[in-house]
Amino acid sequence: MTTNPGSRRRFLSRVAALPLLALLPGPAATQAGRRYRIELVVFEQLGPESRAFMDAVARPLSPDLSGFGVGEGPIRPSVDGFELDNVATRIERSGQGRVLSRLAWDQLGRGYQSAPWIRVQEGRYLGFRSPGEEAGENGGTPANAPGLRPLSTTDERYELEGRLRVWVGRFLHLETDLIFHATQAVTIDPDAFPAVPVRGSQRMNSGEDLFYLDHPAVGIIARVTRIDG
Repeated sequence: MTTNPGSRRRFLSRVAALPLLALLPGPAATQAGRRYRIELVVFEQLGPESRAFMDAVARPLSPDLSGFGVGEGPIRPSVDGFELDNVATRIERSGQGRVLSRLAWDQLGRGYQSAPWIRVQEGRYLGFRSPGEEAGENGGTPANAPGLRPLSTTDERYELEGRLRVWVGRFLHLETDLIFHATQAVTIDPDAFPAVPVRGSQRMNSGEDLFYLDHPAVGIIARVTRIDG
């Protein structure tokens, strides 16, 4: 079951109508090798339809935590910071969403094969993974490995986990490979939080426009700005 598409469109149109803050030069040609600033507002969809979807679909899932955190490797925090606070505020005031994450980073535009994945661990902190849980592919040592070892970020569990990336083809593309833990879903074991997958792709352009990746449980509003002139 999904939320009402008409209601979603009206909600997004109200958010998109917000005046944006100090913007860099407008739409520019999209191509690999240029530098881009990416801003994301990630939020939980609220309402009975989203709750029903999570109750019906949620199941045990392990996130793929391979990739870089913002501030690691080629993924640098945006030098201009996060400028979509007004968008995040409008989402929460609407009562239709709860903001899970505000992300802003600068990166070099790369093609599908070479664009880096960004590790995501956002939202409420849920604790450490149980000994039976394993990190995703290339995501670290399984939690049940024998012997003593230092804990890493992949041992921790958050509401929203996984990875995402922005890659360049004819257009810019936001690609997500995430899971969202349905902490309120009906389960036999209250300490075992099932999750729903949040996977998708949204085509974008650089400039002032906001782009929306829709999902019954999690929405993502994005803006991409070219920063190399």
